[in-house]
Amino acid sequence: MICTSLEEILAIAKAPAETTMERRIQAAAVFMYLTGIRVGAFVTLPIMAVDLENRFVYQYPKFGVHTKNNKTAKTVIYPIPELLETVREWDTEIRKVLPDNGFWFPPLLPQTGEIDPNCTTANDTRTDLVRKNLKEWLEKVGLPYRSPHKFRHGHVHYGQAHSRTQEEYKAVSQNVMHSTTGITDQFYSNLNDEEKKKKIDSMFEQRENIK
Repeated sequence: MICTSLEEILAIAKAPAETTMERRIQAAAVFMYLTGIRVGAFVTLPIMAVDLENRFVYQYPKFGVHTKNNKTAKTVIYPIPELLETVREWDTEIRKVLPDNGFWFPPLLPQTGEIDPNCTTANDTRTDLVRKNLKEWLEKVGLPYRSPHKFRHGHVHYGQAHSRTQEEYKAVSQNVMHSTTGITDQFYSNLNDEEKKKKIDSMFEQRENIK
């Protein structure tokens, strides 16, 4: 299963984003990777649901967030400094012009391309807009396109790769709102051949060190 790697998302975070639309989609990609949020929930996420200081995202339907099966979750944002910087810059920009119930992925005015401070209602085309904006901008900066769900896969893959205990593995699974780790294993855990080799080699290196 192809997912967005850490190297890819770091390249996205460093790519030039000149317009408001480009900064918006750049921040969106990084945010989806850091949180593992589904795109449908992301585009309905109000600013008040994002707490960067404590690194929480409140995926609460009562806030208007469209989660799968109407689940409620308090999602942890991965503490990757280079990526958090991109998210913080956008968060600061939008809070200057939007109320707490404004969208973190805000609509833009067609006349100017700037943030629409008065739009606080979502429509069904916003998930398609994320894909369209992402494809166009990544092509412009010469980076490969990854669908929004691949950022979610990347979030899980990164967390699993850095899990040292079953409890840490479970934390990653719960962070993407899976009811069991079995669901995470079934859909998100396949390793490619190189990753598989690294894991096996690491196991034997640890065994040699014990000796």
